[in-house]
Amino acid sequence: MSDVSTDVNVYEEKCRVIVHALITIFGISTWIGINGIYIQVPVLINTSPESWTLPAYLVLVIQSANVGPLFYTILKHFRYKINEPWWILCLLFSGACAMGLLTFFYSERTVIGGVEHSLALFILTFFNALVGCFSSVLFMPYLLNFNENYLVSYFVGEGLSGVLPSIVALIQGIGDNSECETSKNDTTNSTGFGLKFSPNDYFLFIFVILFLSLTAFIILEYSSFVRNKNSVHRSSVNSTFNEAQVNVPDDCCNIRAQNVKHSSLKEINKNPIICDNSEGLTKQMRYYLFLLLGICCFFSNGFFPSIQSYSCLPYGNVAYKLSITFAQFANPLACLLAFWFVVSDIKVINYLSTVCLIIGSYVTCLALMSPTPPLQDTKLGVFLVVVSWTVLIGLISYLKLIIVSLFRNTMLPKMLFDAGAIMQVGSASGAIFSFVAINFTGYFQVHDVCTKL
Repeated sequence: MSDVSTDVNVYEEKCRVIVHALITIFGISTWIGINGIYIQVPVLINTSPESWTLPAYLVLVIQSANVGPLFYTILKHFRYKINEPWWILCLLFSGACAMGLLTFFYSERTVIGGVEHSLALFILTFFNALVGCFSSVLFMPYLLNFNENYLVSYFVGEGLSGVLPSIVALIQGIGDNSECETSKNDTTNSTGFGLKFSPNDYFLFIFVILFLSLTAFIILEYSSFVRNKNSVHRSSVNSTFNEAQVNVPDDCCNIRAQNVKHSSLKEINKNPIICDNSEGLTKQMRYYLFLLLGICCFFSNGFFPSIQSYSCLPYGNVAYKLSITFAQFANPLACLLAFWFVVSDIKVINYLSTVCLIIGSYVTCLALMSPTPPLQDTKLGVFLVVVSWTVLIGLISYLKLIIVSLFRNTMLPKMLFDAGAIMQVGSASGAIFSFVAINFTGYFQVHDVCTKL
């Protein structure tokens, strides 16, 4: 009899491992599309007609994908019956298809008003952004059908959505934009950039991962043994969480720090932050933190990603690609930092804000001084710009995380909803402001080597 029970336990353990693996692969789908595209921007800039303005266009396109969750929230508000698994299935399918098409059409140009634009890249980026934007309002409620232990695997998958494309980008190599060659039709040739493989192969890798994520979700939803394991959880937990989650708009445009937020919320529940004021934050303090959170999102989700090319590219493709890639590793580190070092002191938040202000001012000055910033032809200049961007993104991610955690623990009605709305407004404002500043003012100048297409 004991042998039978042992066999059953072994079988159940194997099933649990399989489900953990499937949920991890499913979690990777959340932001790997957007993270993958953005990490490849240092290479795409060399073939894109937008040149150094490409990041500003991409940030604006990603912000526009917020219309998806907004439409979903309206449907939920009017109690429209929604088949959530089918929505997730359609999102993953469209994201995988968009990435597959991007493999072939990322460099296609379309003439609009007599000016060439990367229209195919923008449209396909939009569909990839929809997957990330919907992840908090669809994926998280769906996962509460499972035992809460499986959420950890989902958070691991979210973290890998930024780390995996970063590793592949580092293997791909940096490339040297000084090797550009101009063909007879005035089009930049990117084949001689010293890359180990082309963007086609890079996007093909992302497509394979998204296809595996789609397959993992299909197994999770329709496999009999998975259904048997989570059937006890397909009840009130899902509906309760779903109703609450829809009221919390996700900061879907944080290209770099998105992976931190969801993972940290799980950790925050385990390590609640106790404010100095036992009654919660004062009204004035809440307004201050709301303002600070909006400013952080304005810069980190809109402005900084748009001007990063102007800040880094004068130092070369090496500086630009490393600054983007290392920032992806800074996000999980910020999450771990929030786990081990819980902050509740407003003074510490002010100190972190000051440090972010100093570093942010430095990288912004470099962008404004483009194409001839200081230390341009030195290794020290490359080192400073890479470290500055990496530390800046990591600190802002951590700062936003602890502010949201303070709101989370006030227990006031709709506090997270208000925080989410402010984050979205700040992010959208930053994207619009940077797009206008870059394209309609003369403050940001492009280097004339390998950028005139």
